[in-house]
Amino acid sequence: MRYYFIPHKGNDHRPHILRPKAVLLVCLVAIVAQSAFLIDSSVLIPRSRLFGLIVATTLVDGTNAARSADGLSPLHENALLDAAAQEKANDMVKNNYFAHTSPSGLSPWYWFENVGYNFTSAGENLAVNFSESSDVTAAWMNSPEHRANIMNAGYTEIGMATAQGTYDGQSAIYVVELFGAPAAAPIFSPVATAQAATPPVAPIATKTPSKPAPKPAPSPITIVTTTESAAVAIQGAATQTVRTTASAPAPASALSLVPSASAAAVPQSNLVQQAAADPRHTVDYFYFALAIVFAIALGMDIFIKVRIQHPQVILGGMLVILIAGLFIVLNQHFGGAGVVVL
Repeated sequence: MRYYFIPHKGNDHRPHILRPKAVLLVCLVAIVAQSAFLIDSSVLIPRSRLFGLIVATTLVDGTNAARSADGLSPLHENALLDAAAQEKANDMVKNNYFAHTSPSGLSPWYWFENVGYNFTSAGENLAVNFSESSDVTAAWMNSPEHRANIMNAGYTEIGMATAQGTYDGQSAIYVVELFGAPAAAPIFSPVATAQAATPPVAPIATKTPSKPAPKPAPSPITIVTTTESAAVAIQGAATQTVRTTASAPAPASALSLVPSASAAAVPQSNLVQQAAADPRHTVDYFYFALAIVFAIALGMDIFIKVRIQHPQVILGGMLVILIAGLFIVLNQHFGGAGVVVL
């Protein structure tokens, strides 16, 4: 390592990492990486089926990270919500629309009901035409309506899906994020079950007058309240207000709030998934690391042997740092732009 970073007689006071050949090689690698990103990462990467899975995982991570930062419990993945989100995403791609209500009049709640997910409250966030997972999360969090869905303490479960399609004639990724609080599930008393299984005993004739049969208890009344508002025009996302279903109180022996059977803890995305889901940030981290390494090598070359300097070596190190910084600034103008929904 001393030949690459530390100037001394053995390397003619010219660290190998700062020599013209090494500088040229590093610059070519940086240019190739930047070119691959600029060619259109939003077209090359999303065509892979794996990309959709990665985006869903990293988006759930972002949602739970935002909730945790505000002291809220993380949401658990629900297979039914995943299925509902996938059906909605596929329907938008198939029928070429981006809205909460489909052209045929299907509301967001249709997809919940279609997969058999019963809820007390639910919500939906949409996005399209993004190439970075972090940009989708940022767009949602910067919108009051989307943020309200993400930060709703009443939600306990989440579903996420993506679909590859076209938007305005260009390849695009549709993202659907669903939230839900599962409805109460009926739980039957083991005692009542055992009694029902016991064969009836023939009554013994007596002179005791029979009593009139008690009147059956009235069935619980279900009240459904629906509130809807127009989507707000923002970049790349839209939201839908929740629908709440409230039931009259039932006996404790008949109903109990239980976790959804299909709910599971959301697995954290790994580094490879995060890198593939956010290519712009990945290349930026690479450029930043490159600039740091060459800044350290350049500083050691200048200050270890102050009296012995090689302008060519110094210029080479400065060139790499300049290119890395230029690409980081350039990347801030790519990605993150969504679409306007009115």
